Amino acid sequence: MSEYQDHIRRSLDGAHEDQAEELGIDEMRWSPTPTGEPVTHEVMSAADTAHALLDRAADAYLSLLDSVLGDGEHHMVVSAAAPHGELTEVQQLALIGDTVVIDEAAAMRVCAVIAAGMLGCGGGGLVVRTYGRDGSESVRGWKIWRFWLRPLTAEQIREAYSVDPTTGARLELPLGVEYRQAEHVPLPAQNPAGGSSACTAPRDNRPANRRN
Repeated sequence: MSEYQDHIRRSLDGAHEDQAEELGIDEMRWSPTPTGEPVTHEVMSAADTAHALLDRAADAYLSLLDSVLGDGEHHMVVSAAAPHGELTEVQQLALIGDTVVIDEAAAMRVCAVIAAGMLGCGGGGLVVRTYGRDGSESVRGWKIWRFWLRPLTAEQIREAYSVDPTTGARLELPLGVEYRQAEHVPLPAQNPAGGSSACTAPRDNRPANRRN
């Protein structure tokens, strides 16, 4: 999936600026939009943080696709807390061996929400419902915590589906759905110390001439 990964990274890095504007994620770009006024250190620091978080979110998203989801059709829902309310994105994708059937615009939005969940060691979650080629149906979940996707247990994801998020009332789970222990999402090779309990800043993937 190397060509796909490169394309997603170029998209996230602003190669398709018109598309980014249509998606409403202009504020997530790495460089501030020119305004004619001097760019302050605070503005540049915010742009640097957005860049690093989006890189980290793309790492997590691609690692999930490459190493975890497996064959089948996948319905993905990601959410994150934000100052003005909760952000939520939904994506449908299919994996068959090395073939990926995916909406790239949706992938960009999912990465943006994952990044928002990572902001300031904040929080969020990602749930995947998988429809296997054998007719099976399963659900897994990950918490966005400490700048990565952390697996939820089968009991945690089952409990989440057992309670109405609005009223708190207990819900009857549908038959035929397996609530599974989520797999570990491998960390990038450049950051092998991901198991640390410390909340550390994501790596900066920019070329040296783009760093302050």
